Amino acid sequence: MSPSKRTQTQLVFFIIQTQIGVGILGLPYNVFLEAKQDGWISVFLSGCLVQVIITILWLLAKRFPDQSLFQYSKLLTGKYIGTGINLIYIIYGVLVTALILMYSTKVIKTWMLIYTPKWILMMLLVLTAIYLAREHIDTISNIYVVVSLLIVFLLIISFIVVGTYPVDFRYLFPVGAHFGLSWLKGAREAYFSMLGFELMLILYHHFKDLGSKAILKSASVANWLVTIIYAIMMIVSTIVFSPTEIEIVPQPVLYFVKSLNLQIIERIDLVFLSLWIVNVVTSLTSYLFLSIEGTRYFFKELSKKKGTWILILYGSISFSIAVLYRIEQIDTYNMFVIRFSFLLVCCIPIALLLLSFIKKKGKGASN
Repeated sequence: MSPSKRTQTQLVFFIIQTQIGVGILGLPYNVFLEAKQDGWISVFLSGCLVQVIITILWLLAKRFPDQSLFQYSKLLTGKYIGTGINLIYIIYGVLVTALILMYSTKVIKTWMLIYTPKWILMMLLVLTAIYLAREHIDTISNIYVVVSLLIVFLLIISFIVVGTYPVDFRYLFPVGAHFGLSWLKGAREAYFSMLGFELMLILYHHFKDLGSKAILKSASVANWLVTIIYAIMMIVSTIVFSPTEIEIVPQPVLYFVKSLNLQIIERIDLVFLSLWIVNVVTSLTSYLFLSIEGTRYFFKELSKKKGTWILILYGSISFSIAVLYRIEQIDTYNMFVIRFSFLLVCCIPIALLLLSFIKKKGKGASN
């Protein structure tokens, strides 16, 4: 497939599949602890913040439509600083991959494979992601479009729960009772689950033939679809569980899925988890793709075979980090990665954008 045939649909679902992963299961619990019944408001606030960041990333990328972040970072900051920035993004991809491995393995061991060693689960996940990440962006995008149909299954289950389970909409009231700092804290918790939009920095030049406005529209559509899905999960979890219950249920989505009593399926939560694992693999793939994409600019020519070995190296590093961290240390590591992400998602892009104006670099993009 030639670059000119890449579509907005591919870009939309590439971002969606990167954003929706492990975070969706625990998001209602984490956000509720901070914002209580106003958690759905915090989710929308987080969506608004992400939209602002997406616009900043778009403004930067559209000034260099023919180049990747890993190219114009050197153009704007010089060879050495630019190389340092590129290495940081590569490391970021590896660190987030490790974090996804930690959380996903923890859920799988808790709900499905209790006695299976975590290293086996992590190895299966990361090897699958490596196999997919070695492919061309067109192949990855097409797979993402197909597997995104599984998200519809999640929404259908949520609406069935609302229609059949004894829910109480009064748990959503009073609206605005935790206005202020609690909303912001809840939005901060939702932010981690929405990470993935930052890949627009490396996706822009792959989809440049769509036009800059179409790229912004696609990224925005992806962001708001994810925001709405998360808000629905937040609302359903809030009205299914009482305020006391939800504070002791770390994966509310799985608990309300398990509550369904279908004649033909005894444990629908296991079916749901099996499908959810696909979303975990796509998130892992996207961040490994980020790392290998950055690595390409350190070589004059990177063959598919050599790229595969580098991916195996990155996957092994992520695997090692994930295996070495104990379950009780995951939250500490998560906090570190989130703070690190602020640097790469906000600070560096804003600094590069300002430098591009100061140095009058970049030619913009045609609409």
